[in-house]
Amino acid sequence: MKKLVYSIPSELFEIFLVELNGYGVEILNRDNNETVFVIYAEDKELKTVKEAVDEIFEDLGNGKLILEEEIEEKNWEEVWKEGIKPIEIPPFILIPEWEIYEGNELIPIKLKIGMAFGTGYHATTQIMLSLIPKYISQGDTVLDAGCGSGVLAIASKKLGASRVLAVDIQDEAIEECKTNAWENEVEIECKKVSVDEIKENFDIVLANIQIDVFRKVFNHLANRFNKYLIVSGIFKDKEKDELLNMAEKSNLILVEETSKPEDPNKLGDLWYGFVFKEKN
Repeated sequence: MKKLVYSIPSELFEIFLVELNGYGVEILNRDNNETVFVIYAEDKELKTVKEAVDEIFEDLGNGKLILEEEIEEKNWEEVWKEGIKPIEIPPFILIPEWEIYEGNELIPIKLKIGMAFGTGYHATTQIMLSLIPKYISQGDTVLDAGCGSGVLAIASKKLGASRVLAVDIQDEAIEECKTNAWENEVEIECKKVSVDEIKENFDIVLANIQIDVFRKVFNHLANRFNKYLIVSGIFKDKEKDELLNMAEKSNLILVEETSKPEDPNKLGDLWYGFVFKEKN
């Protein structure tokens, strides 16, 4: 087992986490200027992890490895499991696949932890999960565009959607979507399809994707829903203004806006979520 200690400017850390998407990190120190964090990697995955981090650092133009060291072997699976806690996002509770939810107040969603895509800890996933219960009705059809782990698709099905199509362009995402759907005993159509290839309409369209993807597909998504378009993945006011401008050009009106900070200590760095519908 290797301990990899990295440093990155704090202003880039949240973006780095989004790009890393799935690997757990331990923050050692964080201030306004620099964030120092650790990634633990088994020897067999060391090369893959280091290459993934280096590629993100190169894209961001900053970040460096400051220490690599061997650490003593433990039952890391059990240690790791102890650190994975259920997340309550009413009416949902996200739990790892080895947990059993014994309550009846919340809707459990089981997720295969440690795979490549989101597990519900990121602010944008939580924003989406807080919005969709207000707008998905029994029997609605739902498109999850850029599904990742499939958590939003699963949530939609558990809210009573009659049909859910979850699409992504990455093979890993489709496999995770299928695995997590099986874990939750729900029927989701998980397909490797580009968003702009979708020709049919859905009552609800969900899209938790980054602004550079929205630039390419927002207009297409704006023509694929019958009731509501629910989106997130928008970071800070500059991206917010750009997305709202896209919505205006697509003849949409804003129904609801919400936000959540990635870091409680940096309340100005907000992730946003929006609900749109067509102008009458």
